Amino acid sequence: MITQGIALEAKRALISGVHQPGDDYRIAFYSASAKAGPQTKAYVAEGEIKGKGYKAGGVKLKGFKTGSIGKNAFMTFDDVELKNATFSVSGAMVYNASKGNATLCVLNLGGERHVFDGAFELKFPKPTENNALILLA
Repeated sequence: MITQGIALEAKRALISGVHQPGDDYRIAFYSASAKAGPQTKAYVAEGEIKGKGYKAGGVKLKGFKTGSIGKNAFMTFDDVELKNATFSVSGAMVYNASKGNATLCVLNLGGERHVFDGAFELKFPKPTENNALILLA
């Protein structure tokens, strides 16, 4: 079961300044049978998808952005696109490969998504006062 949320350890790490702009951030994709959630401390290969256009360990994220809106702080990245892909995915984990593969957040995609010999795109929410990929309120 994939439970969406900011990793509990990531909240402490973000406040402590552990995660930095130059770090190697990645997103790994998972099947519906994966067990991941806010309690997951680091990237795990168990339950990770396999398929054309995707490599174990995930995709390097680009466009690291942080900021604040109102009383809340956020962290986000550019959207992810994989071309010529064939796989099924139900969830994802954003993690920092530079910091012991520390989990930042886990995403439940709201059901299984399928792509067959096409482009897979994951759009992150535009940061607002109440919504962002990672939002600290």
